[in-house]
Amino acid sequence: MGLKKLLLFYSILAVVVLVSMFSLGWSAALIAYSVFIISSIIFKKPEGKFFWGDSFKKGFKFGLVLITIIFLVEVGLGWIKYVELLPNTIYLLIGAVIFEVLVSLGEEMSFRGYILPNLMKSMGAVSAVVISSLLFAGLHLPSILLLGIGSFNSVIMFSTIIAASILLSLLYFKGGLKMSSGFHFSWNFFQYHIFSLRSGFGIFGLTAAKPEFTGGIAGPEAGILGLLVTIIGIFFVLKYGFNSAGFRKE
Repeated sequence: MGLKKLLLFYSILAVVVLVSMFSLGWSAALIAYSVFIISSIIFKKPEGKFFWGDSFKKGFKFGLVLITIIFLVEVGLGWIKYVELLPNTIYLLIGAVIFEVLVSLGEEMSFRGYILPNLMKSMGAVSAVVISSLLFAGLHLPSILLLGIGSFNSVIMFSTIIAASILLSLLYFKGGLKMSSGFHFSWNFFQYHIFSLRSGFGIFGLTAAKPEFTGGIAGPEAGILGLLVTIIGIFFVLKYGFNSAGFRKE
């Protein structure tokens, strides 16, 4: 019954994603992630409370450090060049904060808050992390394909999202949803909106060379550098900020 319920939950998320992709504007995405949050609360309620922890700030700082490393390398090597500061910056940033709060909460409550703990009830923690990460990447597959970034960058982006999900799972084990959500928010907000590394999202216009490393219009998650830094983040948490006692089985 548990796995059937999990499959139903994941199916709801997949339908919401597909519907929102073929709808216009930011409002569809805002509604989609609101549905993620509400669905997570509904499915989780009979089983107990979410493991929130108390480490949002640490997750936020860690996400900022990793994405800043990518930014500094790309700028330093001349792979990205900024063109202009877009108008209405303050409104763009206000909208970005609201959007990324919903994204980070929606994806973390659903995958690390509900799917991962439920998988751990029927399998080991390592298997649960791997499978939940594949499911997480699978939910992003339609948007990856719609970007039209070519086979190489699409494979890299899919791999980076798997790696990012593994990293988020480790952060969840260490510090709960606050830590994983803090990282998720920071990574997205600075990558997309402040550093403007993905086309069409940020406050700056820019040009990107070396798409195999930068990800081009899709940003670092579709490039070798982004994948490498994410993997480095995993090993850092495993070595310095994580121990097996952190695996919380609910």
